[in-house]
Amino acid sequence: MKRKDGKKLGRIPPHKLAFDVDGVFADTFRIFVETAREQYGIQVEYEDITEYDFREVIDIDEKTSHEIIQRILVNPLAMGIRPVFGSVDVLTKLSHISPLLFVTARPERDSILEWIQQYLRVADISAIRLEATSTHKEKLPVLLKHGIRYFVEDRLETCYLLEKTPVTPIVFEQPWNRKPHPFQTVKSWHEIEALIQWNGNGENIG
Repeated sequence: MKRKDGKKLGRIPPHKLAFDVDGVFADTFRIFVETAREQYGIQVEYEDITEYDFREVIDIDEKTSHEIIQRILVNPLAMGIRPVFGSVDVLTKLSHISPLLFVTARPERDSILEWIQQYLRVADISAIRLEATSTHKEKLPVLLKHGIRYFVEDRLETCYLLEKTPVTPIVFEQPWNRKPHPFQTVKSWHEIEALIQWNGNGENIG
């Protein structure tokens, strides 16, 4: 992995790493697509979502998209959102050596925290920390407050907000972020696992 100045880095210390939720841990957009197709008759495939603001690229009316999004926000468990493949194993392993920090732009934390706790059955509940910021711009102050130096995110616009800050964004590849960008990309949780320093403290990033 390379730093912003292009120099090679050691692996990431666990306590310096945090994660977005939707599109990184929670496979939220896939449930949106399945719900739109199966319950509302909208012809859409997952790979069709080539923009984070999906309404720019798929034919869906505002009322329907708002209704599905609200259902996802209010009750992700009932909606059947599943973890992204490989995420549970890596996060569970990580929770044994450092508390996990999730930072989401969702407007409230309780429903998605319940979802996280359902899938990450850690012995110590304090091993899971979740901050809901309501806006993407407010993620940076939260990350800095917790001393985070690396953040796994699927929304390119958020990565650009972090570009000239002490926090290095890592893009979790999705159909909506495959356009050219300057950031480190991971295509799977196996690749995230390979970036982490599992023994010792890793490189001490300031």
